[in-house]
Amino acid sequence: MTSAYFLREVLTNIRRSPLMSIASVTTVLVLTLILGYFTTVMVNLEALANSLLDEVQVVAYLDDDANQVSVAQQLERIPGVQKAHFVSKETALNKLVERMQGRIKVDDLTRNPLPDSYEVSVSSADDLEMVAKRAERIAGVARVKYGEEIAQRMLRFNALVRGVGVVVLGLLFLSTVLIVSNTIRLTVFARRKEIEIMQMVGAAEWFIRWPFILEGVLQGLLGSVLAAVVVGGSYAMVIPKLTETISFLPMVEAQNMLPTLLPILILNGAFVGALGSLVSVNKFLKV
Repeated sequence: MTSAYFLREVLTNIRRSPLMSIASVTTVLVLTLILGYFTTVMVNLEALANSLLDEVQVVAYLDDDANQVSVAQQLERIPGVQKAHFVSKETALNKLVERMQGRIKVDDLTRNPLPDSYEVSVSSADDLEMVAKRAERIAGVARVKYGEEIAQRMLRFNALVRGVGVVVLGLLFLSTVLIVSNTIRLTVFARRKEIEIMQMVGAAEWFIRWPFILEGVLQGLLGSVLAAVVVGGSYAMVIPKLTETISFLPMVEAQNMLPTLLPILILNGAFVGALGSLVSVNKFLKV
């Protein structure tokens, strides 16, 4: 009976102020759309940065008399190292000639000036500096290079993307809570006489609050479900076309993004609606 009463109260509140309910649902819809699209952009930017960082390797150049087997074993024992690939000086010279597109010729060289080396792949970009410093201390390693400037720039870019994402998502969340709260506040104000009577006859606090909280949850759910449908449908349509057009850039596929993103958007809408209602009720009901 209590559940039926709450449901009737929620529907009554919506019928009494349909324009405010539509405004609240529309607000949640718009802000959830912004949240959803912004999240997809941030996730793809981070995927791009991570893919570029994955291409960065630690290169350990060897002395002429280095024990290659010993160096390889010590490199692979360093925490964070996935594998160490040996590149002979002959292979390095051939790659250089190919890269220079004939501007240098092997016949012009009296000897090969390039050293043997190991290209070391790491499990995480955060391990690059540590692996490079440990590799420098290995006997037989002349010097180490890992694209310090590029790696540091990409790590800073990753940190910037995450920082901006947290700030923007926080602002969107706060904005939605405040707007839903203001909408419910008007509903509370319109029913103030009825609420005063309920207080006078001794109605419990939770009994007065719950219809307003459920109203906020319903509004949040409606707005966020509509937004999730739009975000999911558009992302599933656009990503395959972008992948065909700019195949050299990594894109997070819809099946890897949407099963996690869409439930979060929907639950966020319901939570924001409940929180906005609770804030309004606690502030304007003297119970």
